[in-house]
Amino acid sequence: MRFVGCALAWRPGEAEDRTSCLVVLDERGSLVANSFAGSAPEISTAVEGYVAENEGVVVAVDAPLSVPNARGTRQVERVLSKVALPAYSASRKMFGEGSTYAEELLASLEEIGIGYTDYPFLRDRDQRVAVEVDAAATLKVLAFERSREGSGNRSGGKNGRSGHGEKKNGAQEPEDPEQRLREMQEIKLRKGNKEARAVAIREAVELLWNTPGLRLRTNSLTADLDAPENLDLSRLEISQSLSHAQLDRAVSLVEGTLAAYTAYRHWKGRDGSLVVGAGDQGSLLLPAGPRLHERVAEECRTAKIPFV
Repeated sequence: MRFVGCALAWRPGEAEDRTSCLVVLDERGSLVANSFAGSAPEISTAVEGYVAENEGVVVAVDAPLSVPNARGTRQVERVLSKVALPAYSASRKMFGEGSTYAEELLASLEEIGIGYTDYPFLRDRDQRVAVEVDAAATLKVLAFERSREGSGNRSGGKNGRSGHGEKKNGAQEPEDPEQRLREMQEIKLRKGNKEARAVAIREAVELLWNTPGLRLRTNSLTADLDAPENLDLSRLEISQSLSHAQLDRAVSLVEGTLAAYTAYRHWKGRDGSLVVGAGDQGSLLLPAGPRLHERVAEECRTAKIPFV
């Protein structure tokens, strides 16, 4: 079984000029490969090369795969914004006439037997599917879970000092996850000057490095940021001395890893996950522990959109 995270250069004006990044995890959560690709056929060819014959694969695409709305935002985006999670802003108007780049990718993946789904089933090694994820939302969830306030059962801060979620007597006080998410400072990987971006990327890599079940460092990976494939994200020297193009490359690696982890975590069935929306109306796979799951589910019920 393979989990391929695809940080897709999907935005109008971006797809023709930028490459997309693929990051591959195995069943143990180990990073086994990554690479950069241009066109949709190049991406599907790379995916095919990562997956053995008759082997299952979940391709987690960090891009809106279904955009039914002519204007405005999709329902799934509105639900995420209600709970202070970053979401895409996608509409048909953004792309003009014709298909989106993400739709071109789905068509190319279908040619190699990988079809779009709104729900990758747990522990099914025969599935060959593509799902939509949101790397920015996943990153914020991981930061939320890393904090004492977010998890409710992990140590928080330096020296084990307690956070907002603990009473004076040491008992845990229930906290609305939405409130905590709104208080959190977002890790902005693609905005700001080079110094700010470098700091954000290093913070994101640290979160990934400390994510339970995810193994970033494996043999035969390189620390050369300009290498065409198999980069060791944990060893890259990220600083403001890099060009914005090099920082973009590092961000794509982070986003691809977040995408692959989202699919892997759902398939593994540990730590919690959630599917918001369904089918051609827009569907998003998101990591979510019990408290966050219930808060998002509450918004789904209000908006009358399906969730799992």
